[in-house]
Amino acid sequence: MKFPLYVAFRYVFSKNKANAANLISGITLSAFAICAAAMLIVLSALNGFENTLTKMFSSFDPQIKIEAVKGKTFYPDKILKEIENVKGVSNIALTLEDIAVLKYGESQEIAVIKGVSENYTTVTGIDSLVFDGKFVLNKGVFNCGVFGYVLSDKLGLNLDNSMNFVTVFVPSKGEISTLNPEQNIISERILPSAKFYVHEDIDSRYVLSSLVFAQNLFSAPNKVSALEISIDKNFSEQKILQKLKNIAGKNFKVKNRYEQKESFYKIFKSEKLATIAILSFILLIAAFNMTGSVTMLILEKQKDITILKSFGATNALLSKIFINSGLIIAFAGCLIGLAIGSGLVLLQSKYGLLKLENSVIDAYPVAFKALDFFIIIAISLIIGLVTSWIAARKIN
Repeated sequence: MKFPLYVAFRYVFSKNKANAANLISGITLSAFAICAAAMLIVLSALNGFENTLTKMFSSFDPQIKIEAVKGKTFYPDKILKEIENVKGVSNIALTLEDIAVLKYGESQEIAVIKGVSENYTTVTGIDSLVFDGKFVLNKGVFNCGVFGYVLSDKLGLNLDNSMNFVTVFVPSKGEISTLNPEQNIISERILPSAKFYVHEDIDSRYVLSSLVFAQNLFSAPNKVSALEISIDKNFSEQKILQKLKNIAGKNFKVKNRYEQKESFYKIFKSEKLATIAILSFILLIAAFNMTGSVTMLILEKQKDITILKSFGATNALLSKIFINSGLIIAFAGCLIGLAIGSGLVLLQSKYGLLKLENSVIDAYPVAFKALDFFIIIAISLIIGLVTSWIAARKIN
Protein backbone atom coordinates (compact mmCIF):
# COMPACT_ATOMS: atom_id res chain seq x y z
CA MET A 1 0.00 0.00 0.00
CA LYS A 2 1.41 3.41 -1.01
CA PHE A 3 2.31 5.72 1.86
CA PRO A 4 -0.35 8.47 1.22
CA LEU A 5 -3.10 5.86 0.94
CA TYR A 6 -1.89 4.04 4.07
CA VAL A 7 -1.87 7.24 6.15
CA ALA A 8 -5.26 8.33 4.74
CA PHE A 9 -6.74 4.95 5.68
CA ARG A 10 -5.43 5.29 9.24
CA TYR A 11 -6.85 8.82 9.53
CA VAL A 12 -10.32 7.86 8.30
CA PHE A 13 -10.63 4.70 10.36
CA SER A 14 -8.73 5.86 13.45
CA LYS A 15 -9.93 4.70 16.86
CA ASN A 16 -9.81 8.17 18.39
CA LYS A 17 -12.73 9.43 20.42
CA ALA A 18 -15.54 11.17 18.63
CA ASN A 19 -14.64 14.65 17.46
CA ALA A 20 -15.86 17.18 14.90
CA ALA A 21 -13.80 15.66 12.06
CA ASN A 22 -15.11 12.16 12.66
CA LEU A 23 -18.68 13.44 13.00
CA ILE A 24 -18.54 15.34 9.69
CA SER A 25 -16.87 12.33 8.02
CA GLY A 26 -19.71 10.13 9.25
CA ILE A 27 -22.32 12.55 7.88
CA THR A 28 -20.50 12.70 4.54
CA LEU A 29 -20.24 8.92 4.33
CA SER A 30 -23.96 8.64 5.10
CA ALA A 31 -24.78 11.17 2.37
CA PHE A 32 -22.83 9.13 -0.20
CA ALA A 33 -24.51 5.94 1.01
CA ILE A 34 -28.05 7.36 0.79
CA CYS A 35 -27.49 8.86 -2.68
CA ALA A 36 -25.84 5.70 -4.01
CA ALA A 37 -28.70 3.56 -2.69
CA ALA A 38 -31.32 5.92 -4.14
CA MET A 39 -29.55 6.01 -7.50
CA LEU A 40 -29.35 2.21 -7.69
CA ILE A 41 -33.02 1.76 -6.69
CA VAL A 42 -34.29 4.31 -9.24
CA LEU A 43 -32.10 2.98 -12.05
CA SER A 44 -33.15 -0.60 -11.24
CA ALA A 45 -36.81 0.45 -11.40
CA LEU A 46 -36.24 2.07 -14.81
CA ASN A 47 -34.45 -1.10 -15.96
CA GLY A 48 -37.38 -3.19 -14.74
CA PHE A 49 -39.95 -1.13 -16.62
CA GLU A 50 -37.80 -1.12 -19.74
CA ASN A 51 -37.37 -4.92 -19.63
CA THR A 52 -41.09 -5.46 -19.00
CA LEU A 53 -42.20 -3.18 -21.84
CA THR A 54 -39.55 -4.60 -24.18
CA LYS A 55 -40.84 -8.09 -23.45
CA MET A 56 -44.42 -6.96 -24.12
CA PHE A 57 -43.44 -5.15 -27.31
CA SER A 58 -41.60 -8.26 -28.50
CA SER A 59 -44.93 -10.09 -28.39
CA PHE A 60 -46.41 -7.52 -30.76
CA ASP A 61 -43.44 -6.34 -32.83
CA PRO A 62 -41.55 -8.88 -34.96
CA GLN A 63 -37.78 -9.31 -34.85
CA ILE A 64 -37.56 -7.83 -38.33
CA LYS A 65 -40.13 -5.80 -40.24
CA ILE A 66 -40.03 -4.93 -43.96
CA GLU A 67 -42.10 -2.04 -45.32
CA ALA A 68 -42.21 -0.18 -48.63
CA VAL A 69 -40.34 3.12 -48.84
CA LYS A 70 -43.04 4.65 -51.04
CA GLY A 71 -46.74 4.04 -50.58
CA LYS A 72 -48.64 2.17 -47.90
CA THR A 73 -48.91 -1.19 -49.63
CA PHE A 74 -47.04 -3.44 -52.07
CA TYR A 75 -47.30 -6.83 -53.75
CA PRO A 76 -45.12 -9.21 -51.71
CA ASP A 77 -44.71 -12.13 -54.15
CA LYS A 78 -41.27 -11.30 -55.58
CA ILE A 79 -39.48 -10.26 -52.40
CA LEU A 80 -41.24 -12.99 -50.42
CA LYS A 81 -39.70 -15.74 -52.58
CA GLU A 82 -36.21 -14.32 -52.08
CA ILE A 83 -36.64 -14.01 -48.31
CA GLU A 84 -37.92 -17.59 -48.02
CA ASN A 85 -34.58 -18.78 -49.44
CA VAL A 86 -32.56 -17.02 -46.72
CA LYS A 87 -31.25 -19.53 -44.17
CA GLY A 88 -32.17 -18.54 -40.64
CA VAL A 89 -35.57 -17.04 -41.46
CA SER A 90 -38.02 -19.24 -39.56
CA ASN A 91 -41.40 -17.56 -40.17
CA ILE A 92 -42.78 -14.77 -42.35
CA ALA A 93 -46.16 -13.21 -41.56
CA LEU A 94 -47.99 -10.95 -43.99
CA THR A 95 -49.80 -7.94 -42.52
CA LEU A 96 -51.96 -5.11 -43.81
CA GLU A 97 -53.01 -2.18 -41.65
CA ASP A 98 -54.88 1.08 -42.12
CA ILE A 99 -57.18 3.44 -40.25
CA ALA A 100 -60.91 2.80 -39.86
CA VAL A 101 -63.86 3.99 -37.78
CA LEU A 102 -65.45 1.50 -35.38
CA LYS A 103 -69.04 1.62 -34.17
CA TYR A 104 -70.37 -0.49 -31.32
CA GLY A 105 -73.79 0.45 -30.03
CA GLU A 106 -73.69 4.20 -29.48
CA SER A 107 -69.88 4.31 -29.22
CA GLN A 108 -67.57 5.29 -32.07
CA GLU A 109 -63.77 5.27 -32.14
CA ILE A 110 -61.01 5.67 -34.71
CA ALA A 111 -58.73 2.63 -34.78
CA VAL A 112 -56.08 0.81 -36.78
CA ILE A 113 -57.26 -2.42 -38.34
CA LYS A 114 -54.31 -4.77 -38.73
CA GLY A 115 -54.97 -7.82 -40.87
CA VAL A 116 -52.54 -10.66 -40.19
CA SER A 117 -51.83 -14.00 -41.82
CA GLU A 118 -52.58 -17.24 -39.95
CA ASN A 119 -48.97 -17.73 -38.80
CA TYR A 120 -48.80 -14.29 -37.13
CA THR A 121 -48.70 -15.77 -33.61
CA THR A 122 -45.58 -17.81 -34.50
CA VAL A 123 -43.80 -14.60 -35.46
CA THR A 124 -44.81 -12.38 -32.53
CA GLY A 125 -46.45 -14.46 -29.78
CA ILE A 126 -49.27 -11.92 -29.36
CA ASP A 127 -51.60 -14.68 -28.19
CA SER A 128 -49.59 -14.85 -24.95
CA LEU A 129 -50.82 -11.34 -24.07
CA VAL A 130 -54.52 -12.14 -24.47
CA PHE A 131 -56.17 -11.83 -21.05
CA ASP A 132 -59.85 -12.04 -21.98
CA GLY A 133 -61.28 -14.34 -24.63
CA LYS A 134 -59.33 -16.41 -27.16
CA PHE A 135 -57.11 -15.33 -30.05
CA VAL A 136 -59.38 -16.27 -32.95
CA LEU A 137 -59.60 -14.42 -36.28
CA ASN A 138 -62.47 -16.44 -37.77
CA LYS A 139 -65.51 -18.23 -36.37
CA GLY A 140 -67.13 -20.11 -39.20
CA VAL A 141 -68.32 -17.52 -41.72
CA PHE A 142 -67.79 -14.63 -39.29
CA ASN A 143 -64.68 -12.43 -39.25
CA CYS A 144 -63.35 -11.85 -35.74
CA GLY A 145 -61.26 -9.12 -34.15
CA VAL A 146 -58.83 -9.13 -31.24
CA PHE A 147 -59.01 -5.70 -29.56
CA GLY A 148 -56.53 -3.72 -27.50
CA TYR A 149 -57.96 -3.48 -24.01
CA VAL A 150 -58.04 0.36 -23.89
CA LEU A 151 -59.91 0.49 -27.20
CA SER A 152 -62.31 -2.23 -26.04
CA ASP A 153 -63.07 -0.25 -22.86
CA LYS A 154 -63.76 2.90 -24.88
CA LEU A 155 -66.21 0.99 -27.06
CA GLY A 156 -67.68 -0.87 -24.11
CA LEU A 157 -67.22 -4.30 -25.71
CA ASN A 158 -69.01 -7.25 -24.21
CA LEU A 159 -67.34 -10.54 -25.14
CA ASP A 160 -70.06 -12.55 -23.38
CA ASN A 161 -72.55 -11.64 -26.10
CA SER A 162 -71.56 -14.04 -28.88
CA MET A 163 -73.46 -12.11 -31.57
CA ASN A 164 -72.55 -8.51 -30.67
CA PHE A 165 -70.78 -7.27 -33.80
CA VAL A 166 -68.60 -4.20 -34.26
CA THR A 167 -69.18 -2.29 -37.49
CA VAL A 168 -66.09 -1.09 -39.34
CA PHE A 169 -66.25 1.91 -41.71
CA VAL A 170 -63.61 2.97 -44.24
CA PRO A 171 -63.77 5.35 -47.23
CA SER A 172 -64.12 3.57 -50.56
CA LYS A 173 -61.40 4.01 -53.14
CA GLY A 174 -62.08 5.40 -56.60
CA GLU A 175 -64.56 7.97 -57.77
CA ILE A 176 -66.63 9.83 -55.17
CA SER A 177 -70.39 9.77 -55.64
CA THR A 178 -72.09 13.07 -54.81
CA LEU A 179 -75.57 11.71 -55.51
CA ASN A 180 -75.36 8.84 -53.03
CA PRO A 181 -72.83 9.55 -50.22
CA GLU A 182 -73.33 6.09 -48.74
CA GLN A 183 -71.54 4.62 -51.76
CA ASN A 184 -68.39 6.44 -50.61
CA ILE A 185 -68.25 4.34 -47.44
CA ILE A 186 -67.41 0.64 -47.12
CA SER A 187 -68.73 -1.08 -44.01
CA GLU A 188 -68.01 -4.56 -42.65
CA ARG A 189 -68.74 -6.34 -39.39
CA ILE A 190 -66.37 -8.17 -37.09
CA LEU A 191 -67.09 -10.23 -34.01
CA PRO A 192 -64.93 -9.37 -30.95
CA SER A 193 -63.16 -12.56 -29.85
CA ALA A 194 -60.52 -11.37 -27.35
CA LYS A 195 -58.68 -8.50 -25.70
CA PHE A 196 -54.91 -8.11 -25.45
CA TYR A 197 -52.57 -5.96 -23.35
CA VAL A 198 -49.23 -4.65 -24.66
CA HIS A 199 -48.90 -0.90 -24.05
CA GLU A 200 -51.42 1.91 -23.86
CA ASP A 201 -50.18 3.40 -27.13
CA ILE A 202 -50.94 0.11 -28.90
CA ASP A 203 -53.93 -1.01 -26.85
CA SER A 204 -55.81 2.21 -27.52
CA ARG A 205 -55.54 1.93 -31.31
CA TYR A 206 -55.19 -1.61 -32.63
CA VAL A 207 -57.61 -4.32 -33.70
CA LEU A 208 -56.16 -7.53 -35.11
CA SER A 209 -58.17 -9.30 -37.80
CA SER A 210 -57.51 -11.76 -40.61
CA LEU A 211 -55.43 -10.64 -43.59
CA VAL A 212 -58.18 -11.52 -46.07
CA PHE A 213 -60.69 -9.40 -44.13
CA ALA A 214 -58.32 -6.39 -44.16
CA GLN A 215 -57.55 -6.81 -47.87
CA ASN A 216 -61.26 -6.84 -48.72
CA LEU A 217 -62.02 -3.95 -46.35
CA PHE A 218 -59.29 -1.68 -47.70
CA SER A 219 -59.80 -2.75 -51.33
CA ALA A 220 -56.21 -4.04 -51.53
CA PRO A 221 -56.46 -7.62 -52.87
CA ASN A 222 -53.17 -9.56 -52.61
CA LYS A 223 -51.41 -6.49 -51.16
CA VAL A 224 -49.69 -6.08 -47.79
CA SER A 225 -48.25 -3.17 -45.83
CA ALA A 226 -45.45 -5.18 -44.18
CA LEU A 227 -43.65 -8.51 -43.95
CA GLU A 228 -42.97 -9.49 -40.34
CA ILE A 229 -40.15 -11.97 -39.82
CA SER A 230 -38.85 -14.16 -37.00
CA ILE A 231 -35.29 -15.51 -36.92
CA ASP A 232 -34.08 -18.97 -35.94
CA LYS A 233 -32.29 -18.83 -32.56
CA ASN A 234 -29.24 -20.59 -34.01
CA PHE A 235 -28.58 -17.75 -36.46
CA SER A 236 -27.26 -14.23 -35.94
CA GLU A 237 -30.03 -11.64 -36.17
CA GLN A 238 -27.55 -8.99 -37.30
CA LYS A 239 -26.29 -11.11 -40.20
CA ILE A 240 -29.83 -12.02 -41.29
CA LEU A 241 -30.80 -8.35 -41.06
CA GLN A 242 -27.94 -7.39 -43.37
CA LYS A 243 -28.89 -10.11 -45.88
CA LEU A 244 -32.49 -8.91 -45.92
CA LYS A 245 -31.35 -5.32 -46.46
CA ASN A 246 -29.33 -6.48 -49.46
CA ILE A 247 -32.38 -8.28 -50.86
CA ALA A 248 -34.77 -5.38 -50.15
CA GLY A 249 -32.58 -2.75 -51.79
CA LYS A 250 -33.70 0.88 -51.90
CA ASN A 251 -37.39 0.14 -52.34
CA PHE A 252 -37.94 -1.29 -48.84
CA LYS A 253 -37.17 -0.38 -45.22
CA VAL A 254 -35.83 -3.24 -43.10
CA LYS A 255 -36.07 -2.60 -39.34
CA ASN A 256 -35.16 -4.57 -36.23
CA ARG A 257 -37.11 -4.22 -32.97
CA TYR A 258 -35.03 -1.29 -31.76
CA GLU A 259 -35.62 0.63 -34.99
CA GLN A 260 -39.35 -0.12 -34.90
CA LYS A 261 -39.59 1.46 -31.44
CA GLU A 262 -36.64 3.83 -31.66
CA SER A 263 -38.46 6.74 -30.00
CA PHE A 264 -39.50 4.50 -27.08
CA TYR A 265 -35.92 3.39 -26.38
CA LYS A 266 -34.61 6.95 -26.77
CA ILE A 267 -37.14 8.15 -24.17
CA PHE A 268 -35.94 5.51 -21.70
CA LYS A 269 -32.31 6.46 -22.30
CA SER A 270 -33.16 10.15 -21.81
CA GLU A 271 -35.03 9.37 -18.58
CA LYS A 272 -32.09 7.36 -17.32
CA LEU A 273 -29.61 10.11 -18.14
CA ALA A 274 -31.89 12.71 -16.51
CA THR A 275 -32.19 10.53 -13.39
CA ILE A 276 -28.42 10.11 -13.16
CA ALA A 277 -27.90 13.87 -13.64
CA ILE A 278 -30.45 14.86 -10.96
CA LEU A 279 -29.21 12.35 -8.38
CA SER A 280 -25.59 13.27 -9.16
CA PHE A 281 -26.42 16.92 -8.53
CA ILE A 282 -28.03 16.00 -5.21
CA LEU A 283 -24.94 13.96 -4.34
CA LEU A 284 -22.70 16.88 -5.29
CA ILE A 285 -24.58 19.19 -2.93
CA ALA A 286 -24.44 16.61 -0.14
CA ALA A 287 -20.76 15.94 -0.86
CA PHE A 288 -19.74 19.50 -0.03
CA ASN A 289 -19.69 18.16 3.51
CA MET A 290 -16.56 16.42 2.21
CA THR A 291 -14.79 19.79 1.99
CA GLY A 292 -15.62 20.45 5.63
CA SER A 293 -14.65 16.94 6.64
CA VAL A 294 -11.22 17.09 4.98
CA THR A 295 -10.66 20.64 6.27
CA MET A 296 -11.42 19.54 9.85
CA LEU A 297 -9.13 16.54 9.37
CA ILE A 298 -6.31 18.87 8.23
CA LEU A 299 -6.80 21.09 11.29
CA GLU A 300 -6.88 18.08 13.59
CA LYS A 301 -3.68 16.63 12.12
CA GLN A 302 -1.55 19.81 12.33
CA LYS A 303 1.01 18.09 14.56
CA ASP A 304 1.23 15.14 12.14
CA ILE A 305 1.68 17.53 9.22
CA THR A 306 4.53 19.30 11.03
CA ILE A 307 6.25 15.97 11.80
CA LEU A 308 5.84 14.73 8.23
CA LYS A 309 7.25 17.99 6.86
CA SER A 310 10.27 17.63 9.15
CA PHE A 311 10.89 14.24 7.51
CA GLY A 312 10.82 15.90 4.09
CA ALA A 313 7.18 15.47 3.08
CA THR A 314 6.15 17.95 0.43
CA ASN A 315 2.82 19.78 0.18
CA ALA A 316 1.96 17.60 -2.84
CA LEU A 317 2.45 14.44 -0.75
CA LEU A 318 0.38 15.83 2.10
CA SER A 319 -2.37 16.85 -0.34
CA LYS A 320 -2.45 13.28 -1.65
CA ILE A 321 -2.99 11.97 1.88
CA PHE A 322 -6.06 14.13 2.49
CA ILE A 323 -7.42 13.67 -1.04
CA ASN A 324 -7.14 9.91 -0.48
CA SER A 325 -9.00 10.38 2.81
CA GLY A 326 -11.89 11.94 0.92
CA LEU A 327 -11.84 9.21 -1.72
CA ILE A 328 -11.93 6.51 0.97
CA ILE A 329 -14.98 8.16 2.59
CA ALA A 330 -16.70 8.46 -0.81
CA PHE A 331 -15.89 4.88 -1.80
CA ALA A 332 -16.90 3.42 1.55
CA GLY A 333 -20.18 5.36 1.53
CA CYS A 334 -20.85 4.28 -2.06
CA LEU A 335 -20.26 0.59 -1.25
CA ILE A 336 -22.56 0.78 1.78
CA GLY A 337 -25.22 2.49 -0.34
CA LEU A 338 -24.93 -0.11 -3.09
CA ALA A 339 -25.26 -2.89 -0.53
CA ILE A 340 -28.41 -1.30 0.97
CA GLY A 341 -29.86 -0.53 -2.46
CA SER A 342 -29.14 -4.05 -3.74
CA GLY A 343 -30.84 -5.54 -0.70
CA LEU A 344 -33.98 -3.45 -1.21
CA VAL A 345 -34.08 -4.21 -4.95
CA LEU A 346 -33.73 -7.94 -4.26
CA LEU A 347 -36.55 -7.79 -1.70
CA GLN A 348 -38.77 -5.99 -4.24
CA SER A 349 -37.88 -8.52 -6.92
CA LYS A 350 -38.66 -11.51 -4.70
CA TYR A 351 -41.58 -10.31 -2.59
CA GLY A 352 -43.02 -7.36 -4.57
CA LEU A 353 -43.17 -5.01 -1.58
CA LEU A 354 -44.43 -2.06 -3.67
CA LYS A 355 -47.58 -3.04 -5.57
CA LEU A 356 -49.08 -1.60 -8.75
CA GLU A 357 -52.82 -1.09 -8.69
CA ASN A 358 -55.07 -1.58 -11.73
CA SER A 359 -52.25 -3.05 -13.79
CA VAL A 360 -51.40 -6.39 -15.38
CA ILE A 361 -48.13 -6.20 -13.43
CA ASP A 362 -48.61 -6.99 -9.74
CA ALA A 363 -45.60 -5.06 -8.42
CA TYR A 364 -43.02 -2.53 -9.59
CA PRO A 365 -40.54 -4.44 -11.78
CA VAL A 366 -36.84 -4.07 -11.01
CA ALA A 367 -33.68 -5.31 -12.68
CA PHE A 368 -29.92 -4.93 -12.15
CA LYS A 369 -27.47 -3.84 -14.82
CA ALA A 370 -23.75 -4.15 -14.18
CA LEU A 371 -23.12 -0.84 -15.94
CA ASP A 372 -25.25 0.97 -13.32
CA PHE A 373 -22.90 -0.14 -10.53
CA PHE A 374 -19.86 1.16 -12.42
CA ILE A 375 -21.60 4.47 -13.17
CA ILE A 376 -22.58 5.01 -9.52
CA ILE A 377 -19.08 4.17 -8.26
CA ALA A 378 -17.47 6.40 -10.89
CA ILE A 379 -19.74 9.37 -10.08
CA SER A 380 -19.13 8.96 -6.34
CA LEU A 381 -15.35 8.83 -6.78
CA ILE A 382 -15.29 11.82 -9.15
CA ILE A 383 -17.40 13.94 -6.79
CA GLY A 384 -15.33 12.74 -3.83
CA LEU A 385 -12.12 13.62 -5.68
CA VAL A 386 -13.27 17.13 -6.61
CA THR A 387 -14.58 18.07 -3.14
CA SER A 388 -11.50 16.57 -1.40
CA TRP A 389 -9.14 18.43 -3.74
CA ILE A 390 -10.88 21.74 -2.92
CA ALA A 391 -10.15 21.21 0.78
CA ALA A 392 -6.68 19.68 0.32
CA ARG A 393 -5.43 22.84 -1.41
CA LYS A 394 -5.43 24.49 2.02
CA ILE A 395 -2.35 22.43 2.89
CA ASN A 396 -0.36 25.03 0.97
